[in-house]
Amino acid sequence: MGDFYKLLDLKREASDSAVKQAYRQKSIQWHPQRNAGKNPEFVGNKFRQVAEAYTVLADAKLRAIYDQYGEKGLKRGAPNGNGGYVRGWVFNLNPEDIFSSFFGSSSPFAEFFDQEEGLKLFDDPNAVTGPTKMDTQEINLWLSLEELYSGCRKASSAYRQKLGTDGVTVTPEKRTLTVEVQPGWREGTKITFQGEGDEGKGLETGDVVFVLKELPHPRFRRSKDNLLYTADITLRESLTGTTVEIRTLDNRSIPIPITNIVSPSFTQVVKGEGMPMMRNPSQRGDLIIDFRVTFPSELSEVQKAALADIL
Repeated sequence: MGDFYKLLDLKREASDSAVKQAYRQKSIQWHPQRNAGKNPEFVGNKFRQVAEAYTVLADAKLRAIYDQYGEKGLKRGAPNGNGGYVRGWVFNLNPEDIFSSFFGSSSPFAEFFDQEEGLKLFDDPNAVTGPTKMDTQEINLWLSLEELYSGCRKASSAYRQKLGTDGVTVTPEKRTLTVEVQPGWREGTKITFQGEGDEGKGLETGDVVFVLKELPHPRFRRSKDNLLYTADITLRESLTGTTVEIRTLDNRSIPIPITNIVSPSFTQVVKGEGMPMMRNPSQRGDLIIDFRVTFPSELSEVQKAALADIL
C-alpha cells in the first residue's frame, strides 16, 4: 500500500489532531461522491487507503506497531516486547462507515453545493481522469561498507499483490530481485524496478524501489567519499611519534607513520584511501585519521620531575 504517513501528507511525529485534520482533508478529496465520473476503481482504492491509514495512525497501539515494524509487521504480526507475539491486523472495515462516523450528521460536502445550481465544479489539480499506477513499494536494502566499497550483486526478496487470471482477485507473491550495486554508491541511493510491484484491476502495475542503507562498521565511519578512522595511541606515542597499522576495506594492511605531535584537534589525512567516487569509481576519497590518546593511570615522582624538566 505504501507509507501511511505519506498517504496522509503527515510527518512521523504528527499529533493526533494533525492525523484527524489530514483524514478530514484526504477523505473529502477522494470520496466517490466528489469524484463522480472519474476512474471508479482508482478513486475507491484511494478512499479505502485513506481510511486504512487513518485507522492505524489514530490508534495508539496500531501506530506503535506500524512505526516499529512497518506495514508488513503490522499485518503479519510482531513481537510484543514481553517474549510473546502480537497477531497480525487486517483492515476489514467499510471506509464509508469510517467516513460517516467521523463527520457524524453534518455534511462535509456542504461547501461544494449551491441550493439552486447543485454540485459545483471542482478545479482540482490532483484529479485523476485516466488509468493510474499502483503505489510504489519501497524496500530498504542493507549493505556493509565493504559491499559499498567494492560493489556487489545483492539479491532481495520482494512481496507483491499478484492479480489473478479473473482480473479481480489478488494473491501475495514472493519473488527475488537482484540489485547490481556499483562501487561507491551512498546510503539513500534508489534503484527502481519498473512494473515489478503490486497489480490491481484497471491500474498500471506499480514499481519496486530499493533504498540503499549502510550498516554500521566496526572500524570506519563514512563521510561522503571519505572514510573516518579513530586510532588508539599512548601519550608517549602522541608526543614522540608512532606508526598506525590500518586494515582497509579491501583487506590490505597499510602502515601510516605519525611524525607530528598529536594534539586534540590533530588529524592525519591519507590521500586516495577513502571510498570510490560514485561518478568516477577509479578515483577515491581520503582516509582521515583522528586519535584517541590513552593517558597513564599514574606517574612516579621521578617521572613527574623528568616530564617537568622536558616540558
